[in-house]
Amino acid sequence: MANSVQETQMILTVHINKELPGIYLARACIGSTEVSEAETYQGIEAAIRGEALRAEGCADFLNFTYGGMSTGTFPVQEVPAKAADLADRLVYLNVQMHEIEEHRRSGGA
Repeated sequence: MANSVQETQMILTVHINKELPGIYLARACIGSTEVSEAETYQGIEAAIRGEALRAEGCADFLNFTYGGMSTGTFPVQEVPAKAADLADRLVYLNVQMHEIEEHRRSGGA
């Protein structure tokens, strides 16, 4: 029974990349397979909201990545209202990752 539930639930991972200042490219994938045309947005929040709206009716859950960090998985219908918080979380995680890397490079623990 668990296998049939997993097969009917689609989880999309949307990879967001900063191409240039103010230009972010979002690619929706299942595993490593891109499932729609990449779309450009003016920011991470806009990419999250826009991709969630595009996924409605096609996916059950969404996960977003940016700079190697992930939001975790959310039901697609919850994402548009949480877009700002999810974008802030991705930026915060990236800042934390870069601070840790810098600390390690400078001889910290």
